[in-house]
Amino acid sequence: MRYLATVFLGLLLLIGCGQQQREQPAAPAEPPLPEGRVAVEEPVVYAAAAGDSAIVSLRIANGTAEADTLVGAEAPAVTRNVALREVVGDTVQTSRPATSIVIPARSRVAVQLVLRDLQQALEPGQVVLVDLSLARQGRLRVRVPVREAAAPTE
Repeated sequence: MRYLATVFLGLLLLIGCGQQQREQPAAPAEPPLPEGRVAVEEPVVYAAAAGDSAIVSLRIANGTAEADTLVGAEAPAVTRNVALREVVGDTVQTSRPATSIVIPARSRVAVQLVLRDLQQALEPGQVVLVDLSLARQGRLRVRVPVREAAAPTE
């Protein structure tokens, strides 16, 4: 009898552990896409000195039923040279140079813009105006906050 009670208790513990593993909280869901329009999410650029390059990171959310294409970008107040980079990869993200970036219908795409040869320093607290050129949507002006540069890691 004692043996059956021990086996029964062991089974209850195993069932309980299995339930706990299945009831883990789900990862936070993406916010809804902007209905019927294209929007920029989470734009940021880090502080940089005049003459250096700075990378603007952002996501473009396409809430329309048709794909659009990012064909260029300008930031005339800080540089005359802006390069597009497409972010690729799910777990480890890298970027690669691009002449245009397709934003599929009802999706989000991570993008980097390289502001080369800055005409002025970018200081934390400033805002950089960036104009994105989209094939369908046209010009989209983005206010990009300048943040403190991340400390180097060893």
